[in-house]
Amino acid sequence: MIEALRQAGFLAVEAEGDILHARLWAASVDFTATPEGDVWHLALHWPVRANDAQRAQWNAAHPNAAMDINNGETRLSMRVQAGDRQGLHHWASVAELAVAQLIRWRRAQRQPGEGY
Repeated sequence: MIEALRQAGFLAVEAEGDILHARLWAASVDFTATPEGDVWHLALHWPVRANDAQRAQWNAAHPNAAMDINNGETRLSMRVQAGDRQGLHHWASVAELAVAQLIRWRRAQRQPGEGY
């Protein structure tokens, strides 16, 4: 799976035991790839707590890339078969959409004077 992630264009791919860490692009946060039998669970955490309605709307629009709350942060998750290049490319695009949405949600939560 390490080589599949690299070939799909992900950066900084590293293993920590069975869990793989990678980046969508150079300035992004890490996401993880964790083996679950013959599939890999991809997960990206973002430091914002999307509310129930926001997550429900996202999940209805993206049923194969679910959003939930994990450890107090919004988590995007998707499962792909090992080496599924098309699945990894789909992950890259849906994760980028999610990050953009999460940034908008976080900005909407800011209090006056909190900054940009």
